[in-house]
Amino acid sequence: MDQASELGKNVLREVSRSFYLSLRVLPSSFREPASVGYLLARISDTIADTEAVKEAERVELLAEFCGLVKGEGDSARFVERVAERFLGEQQHEGERVLMENSALCLRWLSELGGEQQELIRVLLGQITEGQCWDLERFGGEEVVRLSDEEELKRYAYLVAGSVGEFWTDLGFLLDGEFSEIPQEELRETGRRYGMGLQLVNILRDIPEDLEKGRCYLPGEGGVEPEELLEAMLVWRKRAAGWLGDGLHYAGSVRGARIRFASGLPAMIGLRTLDLLKTADWEALVGRVKVPRSAVRSCAWQALIASLASGPERWI
Repeated sequence: MDQASELGKNVLREVSRSFYLSLRVLPSSFREPASVGYLLARISDTIADTEAVKEAERVELLAEFCGLVKGEGDSARFVERVAERFLGEQQHEGERVLMENSALCLRWLSELGGEQQELIRVLLGQITEGQCWDLERFGGEEVVRLSDEEELKRYAYLVAGSVGEFWTDLGFLLDGEFSEIPQEELRETGRRYGMGLQLVNILRDIPEDLEKGRCYLPGEGGVEPEELLEAMLVWRKRAAGWLGDGLHYAGSVRGARIRFASGLPAMIGLRTLDLLKTADWEALVGRVKVPRSAVRSCAWQALIASLASGPERWI
């Protein structure tokens, strides 16, 4: 195992609580590019979320990082800027280590096959576009609420729906019979699935986002708890529908390990929605989180479902 892939194995566990469970069971041909894509996305996410650095500087560094992913720019300069402005601001040890080794993650990308690299470059371009939009859209000092549904859907697509497309394209690249569903149709299902996972995060994090001046639930009204709790009802149903697409996705793909990895996030997401269904504002402020025992239960259910093909086992 070389230095880059060894880093990935060690850091993945630290920066992902549940997705690591999916990545570790994937066949090696799928696991390596998926892990590289995930780590690079976490680097860009860490840049975007480092609030001690001004928004304009984060946008600039995101653009520079995206260029490096595409094979353009000076990685030494990027590493130097990260060390000067970002490393000391990281509260999470795993994210600090990840940022510290960003050049190694980029090297791991360069060691992949050309078509796999291109898929990851497209993905990172979409994700960083969404992250830059987010920083610019909510860059003021007052709380900003998204104006309409299209804004929310566009953001959710860029930062998460694009992952569903990437997963699909990678699957068909590695196995022409990846799914019984045609590739373009499965891409659309994967897109909705990714958007559903992002919407779960948005619903769970409403109070925390408000403290940062963000309200992702669209509307022209205020951001009082009562109004947002009412708006959650609509978007919780939408998220459940999109996660249902994720279960259908998992049931359609070939190979038990791929089915498990594809379906587990949907199961955990649906469990989170169940908790949100009964959560009041105080519970949201305390942060709704699926306990580890429930995550293990979801993993067992996903394992059982993955051993049989067909979407009916997942629904």
